[in-house]
Amino acid sequence: MIASIYHADTYLTADGVMIDYEVAGTGDSFVLLHSGMMSREDMRTQIAYFSDSYKVIAIDAREQGRSSASENLISYELMASDVVGVLDSLGIDKTHIFGQSDGGITALMVAHLYPDRLDKLIIHGAVYNFEGYPADQRNGWLNLTWDADDEEAIDPNGFPGMAIRHYLLGRENLDDFETHLREMATMWATSPNLSTEDLNSISISTLVIVGDHYDVSIRHTLEMHESLSNSQLFVVPGATHFIHQEKPDLLHVVIQDFLDE
Repeated sequence: MIASIYHADTYLTADGVMIDYEVAGTGDSFVLLHSGMMSREDMRTQIAYFSDSYKVIAIDAREQGRSSASENLISYELMASDVVGVLDSLGIDKTHIFGQSDGGITALMVAHLYPDRLDKLIIHGAVYNFEGYPADQRNGWLNLTWDADDEEAIDPNGFPGMAIRHYLLGRENLDDFETHLREMATMWATSPNLSTEDLNSISISTLVIVGDHYDVSIRHTLEMHESLSNSQLFVVPGATHFIHQEKPDLLHVVIQDFLDE
């Protein structure tokens, strides 16, 4: 089904980043935020589904997909401000947000910094503090390199090869891909830096989602759920960090049920 309205546009941030986004459908606003180093194309199934009932705003995060970069190092705080900037440009006061992985962290940061802009919050595969990742994983990110001649490094079914096609949506070549990768990896290894006290202060109705298989630690996710004052928890059986691709029908039903409450 083709959404009743569709348009793609850009928003220019204060630090000169061109944020590329699309709007599809009509109704209550619903922002979709993709995972790190991807683009909104990674959530195309969710865009198609939810635009039947909502005004979906799907954003390519700064430095990713079709959006451009600035001299400022990327951060979840900057990406949260970009989301609010897009909302302002569209004249939207409040919205639902669903964020996947990095998008979930960004959505959580919007709830922390701009709580009056949110109706309901849905996050999947996100951490509230970088220490939620294992120390060896963080160390690996800080020492990450990339070789364009390494078949494993460019494998579209692995990381970071899966990100290449999304990166090329806004760039002509891969000359700066390793620099981009290392900047992103540094962000993952050192942020976000929210505390349980920060989470306690978020009163927005929140749905926390995590896969039970090779996803973010369920222990960390449970701590996040218990610290958020108004949250529900959905642990997806037999699912990984890519629930939105592996079990979209189940994900959509659960999110829709939460939004309908």
